[in-house]
Amino acid sequence: DYNALIAADVNLLSFFDALAVQLQLTGVSYSEVLASKATVGQIATAMADVSPVGSTSKLALQTIASRTTSTVKIPLNHLVDLGSIGQLGLGQQSAGFSVDASAMGILTTAAALANGSKQVELNLGATIPGLVSTTLAVAIGEPAQFSPWLTIGEKGAVVRTAQTRIKLVASVGGSNATLGGGISLLAVKLPLHVEVASAEAKLTDISCPTGHPDSLKVSVAARPSLASLHLGASDADNSPSAFADFSNPQSFQNAEIAQVSVKLLFLTLNLIGVNGSAAFEITNTEPTTLTFSSTEIANKTIKTASTKNLTQSLTTSLVNNLSLSVSALGLGLDVTALLGTVKPAVVALLNGVTAPVDELVYNVLAALGVRVGEADVRVLGATCGRSVLVQ
Repeated sequence: DYNALIAADVNLLSFFDALAVQLQLTGVSYSEVLASKATVGQIATAMADVSPVGSTSKLALQTIASRTTSTVKIPLNHLVDLGSIGQLGLGQQSAGFSVDASAMGILTTAAALANGSKQVELNLGATIPGLVSTTLAVAIGEPAQFSPWLTIGEKGAVVRTAQTRIKLVASVGGSNATLGGGISLLAVKLPLHVEVASAEAKLTDISCPTGHPDSLKVSVAARPSLASLHLGASDADNSPSAFADFSNPQSFQNAEIAQVSVKLLFLTLNLIGVNGSAAFEITNTEPTTLTFSSTEIANKTIKTASTKNLTQSLTTSLVNNLSLSVSALGLGLDVTALLGTVKPAVVALLNGVTAPVDELVYNVLAALGVRVGEADVRVLGATCGRSVLVQ
C-alpha cells in the first residue's frame, strides 16, 4: 500500500472537483474551494474517488479515509496555491495545461498541517540495531515566509519546506567494557539534536526556444536547507512547548555522554561522569539553478541541489568534533588523567552506531519531506508562461 501511494499521482483539478463534492460546494471556483477547510479523511476520500478503479492506491486511500478519526480541518490554501488557475470554475480545465500531484505528498502534508501541536514523541525501545534504547521527538514549524507545499505560478513563484527539529537520545551501552588499569565503561549515551531550516525553490525562467512545446525549458533556483547539529543538552529538553517554539532558538551545553567505573585497590568508584558536547553546521547553501526539459517534466524527473560541505555522515561529523571532560561526581577528586583512556573508547563506541542513527534521522526527515543539505525539486507541468513546483 505504501509503495502504491509513493508511485501514485492524482490530477490536481480533478482532485479538487471531488473534494468540492465532499465539502458540498457547487457553482464555485477552485479558489473558493481553496478558501475552505477539509479533514484528512475528506482529502483521502477525494483522492480515492479520482484514482483508477481497482488500483492498490485507491484501496489504500479508501482504507486511510475510513480509519481516520481526526475532525481537525486544515485550510486548503495552506496545501496548494493554484495561482491564476484558481479563477476557473469547478469542472473547467486550463487549455494545454494539466497537473498531476503526488498522492503521498498531498496526504503527508495534510497530516502534518492537521497536527495541531506539530510535535511527535516516540519511545522506540531497543528496536534500532546497536542501540539499547532510543527516544525521539520531532517538531515541525511553518515554512519561512509561509508558502504552500505545491504552487502554480509564473516567474518568481516560490515553494519552501517547513522548519524541523529532531531530538534523539540513544543509549548505546558500554557492556562493562574493560579499558585497562581498573577502568570500565558502563554506559554511553548519544543526545543528538538536529535543526533544519527551510529549503527553497524559486521559478526563474520558462522558455520555448523554438516555439514548440517539446522545446520547453523550466529553470528553478534551488537553495538547500541550512542545518545545525548538536550533541549535548538543550535548554528545551524538559519543555515540550519550548522545543516546538521555533521563535525560541535553542542553546546547548555539555551533557553526560558516558558513565565510567574505576577500581582502586579494593574500592570501585561508579560515580565517574564523562561530559561532552559537539556542534556541526551545514552551510554553503547558495542557490543552484536546475533546468528541466519537456521530457524530464513528462518523466516526473526529480533533481537535487546539494550543499558543498556535507562530505560525511551527520553523526560522524559530530562524533569527530566531540569535546569531552571527566569528573568524579560529588567526590572532589581530580580524574582528568582518565580522559586519555576513556575518550578513544567512547568515540569508538559512538562511531559504531553512527550508521543506524543516521538512517533513523534521515528516514524521519524523509517522511516529512525534508532532506538535510539537499533540496529535491520536481516540475509537475508547464507551458510557456506557467509552471508548477513541488519540493
